[in-house]
Amino acid sequence: MTTDHEDSDGNSSDSSYSKVDFYEVMNEVPENYKSKVDELNKILLSKNPDINRLRDLAISDGGLVISLVRLEAWKLLLNLPSNDEKLYPLEIIKDHPEYHQVDMDVRRCLKRFPPGISYEKIGILQKELIAIILSVIKEYPDLKYYQGYHDVAVTFLIEVGQKEAYSIMKHLSLHHLKEFLKPTMEETSYLLLHVFPLIKKLDPELEEFIEKSGIGTIFALPWLISWFSHSLDLHSKVVRLFDFFLASPKEIILYVIAQLIIARRDEVLSTECDMACVHMVLSKVLNKLHFSCTYLIYTFLYNRFQKA
Repeated sequence: MTTDHEDSDGNSSDSSYSKVDFYEVMNEVPENYKSKVDELNKILLSKNPDINRLRDLAISDGGLVISLVRLEAWKLLLNLPSNDEKLYPLEIIKDHPEYHQVDMDVRRCLKRFPPGISYEKIGILQKELIAIILSVIKEYPDLKYYQGYHDVAVTFLIEVGQKEAYSIMKHLSLHHLKEFLKPTMEETSYLLLHVFPLIKKLDPELEEFIEKSGIGTIFALPWLISWFSHSLDLHSKVVRLFDFFLASPKEIILYVIAQLIIARRDEVLSTECDMACVHMVLSKVLNKLHFSCTYLIYTFLYNRFQKA
C-alpha cells in the first residue's frame, strides 16, 4: 500500500507538493532506496568515480532517486567540466529573433512548474528558463529553437537550478538534441522512421497493423523531442526518465517508444484499423502504462532487441 507521498516504486509523488515544500519532497529518500542513495553518494564523493556503476544505478529501478544526487550525477554522466559559465544578460537576449516565441512557450508551460509555489517564484523561474534557452541558442547560432525544447530545459532548471541546467542544455543541444535543433524537422522525422522497424523485430503482426492504419509516426513526435516531458504530468516520473536517457546511448529513446507501443499491443490490435482509431489508442499509451513496469523493461531493453 502506498501513501500520498509515494508511488508504487516508493518514489515521491507530485500529489504531495501542495502540502509540503517541493524540494523537501524531491529529496526524501524512501526506505527501500536508502542503501542505493548511500552507494550513489560514495561514487559522487570518490576521487575516481566509477562511471559505469553510476550508469547502472541511474538505469535501474528508482533511477538516481533524489534531486541532490542528480545535481552531481547528471554532470558526471555527461562528463561536463566544472566551469562557471555565464548566461547572456536579459538586455541582449531580448533582441534575439526567437525571444517572443520562447517567451510565449514559457508562459504557456505553467503546468510544468511545481504546484504549491508562489506566482512570484514561478515568475523568477520563467525568466531563468528564458535565459537558459536563449543563451544556448545565441551561443550556437546554427541551432534553431523548437517547441518542446523548453519542456526539456525546464525539467533541468527545476531539478538542478539555472547554472547547472544551462551547462547541461548546452551539451545536450550539441549531442542528444542536435537533430531536433535543425532549421527543418527532416532529420527528426527520419529518426522516427526507425520506430516501426524496431516494433517489427519483436512483433511483426503489430507493426503490420499499425502501418496498414496509415497513422505514420507523428503521434510520437512530442515524446521524442521533449523526452516525454511534454506528455507526462508528474515531474518525478519525468526526471526518472531523464536519469535513464542520460545514462544511455542517445538512440535509446527510439527503443523506449517502440517498447511502449508494444506493451499496448492487445489494445491496439482490438481497435479498428484506421488512422483515427489507432491514433486514439496510441495517444493514451503514457496515461495507461504503469510506470514502474516500464522501468523494469528499460533495464533489459537493448538485450531484448539485439536478440530479436
